Amino acid sequence: MDPISPQKSVTELVAERIREAIILGSFPLGTKLSEQKLADQLQVSRSPVREALVLLQIEGLVRVLPKRGSFVFSPDARITRDLCEHRIILETACLKLSIERNHKALLKGMREGIDLMESAIKASDTKRYSLGDLSFHRTIIAQSNNTSMIKVYETTIGPLMALRTHLFTITGIQLDRSMQEHTEMLNACTMQDVSKAQAICAKHINHLAEHVLEEKLDLT
Repeated sequence: MDPISPQKSVTELVAERIREAIILGSFPLGTKLSEQKLADQLQVSRSPVREALVLLQIEGLVRVLPKRGSFVFSPDARITRDLCEHRIILETACLKLSIERNHKALLKGMREGIDLMESAIKASDTKRYSLGDLSFHRTIIAQSNNTSMIKVYETTIGPLMALRTHLFTITGIQLDRSMQEHTEMLNACTMQDVSKAQAICAKHINHLAEHVLEEKLDLT
């Protein structure tokens, strides 16, 4: 992670950096987080790190346990199901808005995400694939031009994104189906077929819950 530069709220910036690191798998699920090490990495004092961890606990990404410390969350099947339902509602709503409001920008961002995923598959780089996947789905949210849903997405969807990265990088699941569904979603959006795009999106997200059950990923 890069050092924090003095802008807006240091606590918010620290939370953003730690959130991204968890989502991208730099801190694996269940990992204990050291306030001092995080402070040293980000070149800040321990106080904003402590405050950031409390914010991330509210988001579900971190568990702060008295006298034990702070840990990256560990999911179970119920949490995963609830998160998938939440994400489906947000992304399918944003898909409709993005197609209606920013069709060209939506397609451009989707293609860029797919290009990154394709290059990652060729390089057998699962972390880069996760970055491409994240870019693809963030485009859907961003191009909705709905600031409320953008904020909710970024502050609630982290645990599911982190779990997805875990599945990509740790369990070694095949990426072919994921890649195909992203391409199908792009094609539906290109044709401005909202219903089809939403159906593919819902199916795509639900596959994550299926993988958790298949892999028996109850890490609590």
